[in-house]
Amino acid sequence: MRTSATCPGSERSGGFTLLELLVVLALVAALGAIVMPSLLNMQEAWRRRVELQDIVHQLQTLGYRARLEAQQTLIGPAGVEPPRMLRLPDGWVLSAAEPVIYLANGACLGGLLQLRREEAIRELRLEPPQCLPEFDG
Repeated sequence: MRTSATCPGSERSGGFTLLELLVVLALVAALGAIVMPSLLNMQEAWRRRVELQDIVHQLQTLGYRARLEAQQTLIGPAGVEPPRMLRLPDGWVLSAAEPVIYLANGACLGGLLQLRREEAIRELRLEPPQCLPEFDG
């Protein structure tokens, strides 16, 4: 009669070994290190785009708001006067070398604005009388 001796637990179960788990974790970490900076840059680009769209929308309605408040609004080298008429997100600066004037009746006299954020500068042309912002080349 033949007898066989086996050690308890020597039979392979359906689980993963520690080495297999470590390899998978290393691959996931490597992929995360490659993808994460791109995701962060994309998120920052979308945030800047949304902020720019908000500023353009505020400029599109500035003549209407000046008329509602019967308040002349000036955009010059120092920014917007009165400041409550245009709320810029943090980090954005709006100025004009030659003052752009929105009259109290809502008409705009036109001009060229510079919109800056960090090192990026965008120029917006405002054509009277509505002064809807148009980006220059």
